[in-house]
Amino acid sequence: MKYLSFILAILLFSCSSKREDENNVLLRYGEKELTVDDVTGLIPEGLLSADSAAMFHSIIEGWIRDEVLAELAEDRLYDMEAIERRVNDYRNSLIVQEYLMRMRESHATEIDESKVRDYYTTHRKGIKLEVPLIKGIFLKINKDSRGKEEIKNLLTSGDPEKIDKLEQEWLDRSLEYTYFQDKWIDWETVSGLIPHRFGDPDEFLKKEHYFEGEYGDCAYYLEVTDYLPSGEEQPFEYARGWISEILTQGQLAEYENNLVESLVKKSIRDKRMEAVGYDPLRHEMIETR
Repeated sequence: MKYLSFILAILLFSCSSKREDENNVLLRYGEKELTVDDVTGLIPEGLLSADSAAMFHSIIEGWIRDEVLAELAEDRLYDMEAIERRVNDYRNSLIVQEYLMRMRESHATEIDESKVRDYYTTHRKGIKLEVPLIKGIFLKINKDSRGKEEIKNLLTSGDPEKIDKLEQEWLDRSLEYTYFQDKWIDWETVSGLIPHRFGDPDEFLKKEHYFEGEYGDCAYYLEVTDYLPSGEEQPFEYARGWISEILTQGQLAEYENNLVESLVKKSIRDKRMEAVGYDPLRHEMIETR
């Protein structure tokens, strides 16, 4: 009850003081102030009253500790200028990184398909698979499910009508069903769904196209209808995604470089930047005679 009373008192203080003083000041230390809003804004919602009260006190005591020790440190340290430079550098770095992140989000555009294909055509001989790619069907069901004896026949038939029947009978009853006969997926993504040690994936896929096994309460089925071994060239449809990402990042880097260059030129024109020993446009030292 005492913690609940404490929280109610804080809220009442906050509301009444807002009418008298918009800042709800708790403490002043030199030119700095700590307000109720400052403290309560750091307390997560949903905490128990006791936890909120404890955190309220902890935040205030932490503020007091930091302020008095900071003042003592400023009086006793002799390299404050170096510390201020580091703080300013860190501040600038945070500002720049935040701006660039937002700029990249706002200027990221979809790369034209022809550019992606041109990149693939130029580099395809060097774009090799590190793991096999497969196409097929993956099914996970409860091992006690009725009628599962027919699954192998449906999966391995190669008959589209039987695949339709498989989906009609098992799609709603399965724990997981993935049809990927129309797209390449890397072996590790699929094998990671099955609690079985397959060993060398290329050796397994050379010999097998079908797998089933029971582990725990589940039964797992995998039919591989096509595969590409490690070391082969990546097919375009598989490589398209990461190529597009590479080109997007290159596009953003070019925009960023152009932006920086234009800002440098403007700062030189406005005489806010002076090239003394280094030319920021040619990116080289200035020879002194």
